[in-house]
Amino acid sequence: MLDTIKQKWNKIEKPMRIYVFFSIIDLTVGSLGMLLYGIFTATYGPVWVRNQYIGLWLLSILFFYSIQSLYLELRTWSTKFGFFLDVVYFSISVIITLILAIFYCIPPRIDGLIWAFYIFAVNLTNVAILFQKRHHLNNLNKAEAKNFKYVLTQIVKVFNFLLRLLFIIVTCFLINGASQEAIGKSKYPARGKIVDIKISDSSTKMVKFHFLCDGPSSNRPTFLFEGSASHGLADYLSIQRLLKQNDRRSCIWDKPGLGYSDYLLTDVENYSQLYDNLINSLEETGPFNFVGWGGGGSLIYEYAFNHAEKLRSITFIDSAPNDVEIRIRKKIKSWNDAQAEDYKDSLFSERKALFSVINGIGVPFGLMAPFSPDYKPFFTDLSDEVKWYFLTEKTWINQEYFLKSVLFDKDVFSEYKINQSIPINLITTVKSDDQIKQKCKDKKISIDSEECEYDVKFNKELIDIKKSLMSLSLNGKLFECTSDECDLGYYVGKGAEYTVNKLLQI
Repeated sequence: MLDTIKQKWNKIEKPMRIYVFFSIIDLTVGSLGMLLYGIFTATYGPVWVRNQYIGLWLLSILFFYSIQSLYLELRTWSTKFGFFLDVVYFSISVIITLILAIFYCIPPRIDGLIWAFYIFAVNLTNVAILFQKRHHLNNLNKAEAKNFKYVLTQIVKVFNFLLRLLFIIVTCFLINGASQEAIGKSKYPARGKIVDIKISDSSTKMVKFHFLCDGPSSNRPTFLFEGSASHGLADYLSIQRLLKQNDRRSCIWDKPGLGYSDYLLTDVENYSQLYDNLINSLEETGPFNFVGWGGGGSLIYEYAFNHAEKLRSITFIDSAPNDVEIRIRKKIKSWNDAQAEDYKDSLFSERKALFSVINGIGVPFGLMAPFSPDYKPFFTDLSDEVKWYFLTEKTWINQEYFLKSVLFDKDVFSEYKINQSIPINLITTVKSDDQIKQKCKDKKISIDSEECEYDVKFNKELIDIKKSLMSLSLNGKLFECTSDECDLGYYVGKGAEYTVNKLLQI
């Protein structure tokens, strides 16, 4: 066997042998890298919670172009046109992989930067191989006899051509995704301060935290805003500007894992302590008016349980328990616990699959615009900035990472009893039966259908559950938004003025 390997090695042109050696190294790096990133897509790690599909795509491209290197090192040409096509293809590959590497420089994403430049170097090597083998143009192979080997060779060439085309397209899509992130960071730099905070009092690990406090300081409480896992600073810019116009101070931020804050670490064990360190880093004087928008309600309620002294009031904006959808469906359909759990498991699987597609294809390829929230900010000059935040890698991988905890973790509203002297205020959507039926008509669903009847019942139950949160405190105010426009996005978007008007009444 060793003799056979030696014979094949001796058949390789001497100038090509060093290239073959490095191509084998490149292939090994590419294959091991794909294996590791494949594991990381399931664990989100090893250190940071981030989109590992981007690395998987880049290592797949590296693996492919390493195979192309071996192909060029071993092949011969029967026509000048075939040689010319290879030169054109790899020249284009050099250019687009260099563009990709440059865009990964701007965020920067270090692993993306390293792998993109590695791919660029491999393609540059492929051009060098072609330059070294240009003497083949003076010694072209004669056309092969049209036997089985010839047919097989042509099939391989066609397949290789299609793969080359595919990987050029994939690289162009990755450029689109990387450019969206890079151009956005150039156009919309961090608005506030970026500070280092400890992930826990017992750890020396630090993460960068981006926040913006604005508005005149006074003896009146500062408003602090919190949202769900995928919502950060940009969502509250309109509200903050309106509060400032009304001489009120507020703080908004990107939680670790969002926006200009660091990626979230995979080994954070005590989110409550991390959150308290986050609040303390604001260096604002409490107690505060905490405002929880949507999924942010459960976060601030749990914080109130642990740090009641830092809260003057709580305001929930369309907040509800995380499992509200399952809870209502169980009641309407008269399910037992097992049926409800089965539905929850299937819902998790469906959403997990959707996020795998979003994070595996949509985010790396820059195709997230259709998935962005359809609400528009109150101030139109903020529209593009808010939209950009929802095109970024962090927004979507963070949402996938917390998906399981959102569906399966304990309901903090029933688990904890806070100091009932802390007022709980509600700004909540209240739609009538007629409004729900009109929505059915708009969707061309009969108002007498089972689907529409379910929507009407669901709406009633949802209103009751959201309003029940007021019972967690001895006092507070209820503001019902009954307009057709009222929904979760309305309160931070076009309806930001409505929201601020209610907050000023607290």
